[in-house]
Amino acid sequence: MRAEYVNAFLVPSVRVLEKMARASVRLGKPQRLEDLGLGDSLCILIGLQGRLNGAVVLAASHAVAQAVAERVVGGPLKDAREVRVILAELANTIVGNATGHLYDLGVREGITPPTVVDGEAVNLDFGKGMESVLLPLETEAGRVDLVVSLAPERP
Repeated sequence: MRAEYVNAFLVPSVRVLEKMARASVRLGKPQRLEDLGLGDSLCILIGLQGRLNGAVVLAASHAVAQAVAERVVGGPLKDAREVRVILAELANTIVGNATGHLYDLGVREGITPPTVVDGEAVNLDFGKGMESVLLPLETEAGRVDLVVSLAPERP
């Protein structure tokens, strides 16, 4: 996967988390993935369609998702639905900003609405031929994972 495509998602991820969740963000060690075993997680999946096809996943443990969402609203949340909505909006904002960066690179993409995957044994398989990169984002609220999974680029 081309570094500029990964960076198109990394830069907005850091900016959005810093601004909306009022958290400093440090990038952990990026790694390539075959599949994504997330265990007890709240995952927001957004599809990409265009010259690049694939998906972006924003994932965090339930405790971290709760802490991030509470930082966004500035106070405690009691309803898990609110946490899912807030994380979906964060993911949507990140991917929306990333498509702007991709557009600047000459890549026009459409995105799907966010899909929430919430469970105790979450495992995502992106399929054969997909290149997937995990970008661990360390915040004061805990670790948030961003996964960019793209099929080889079409001309």
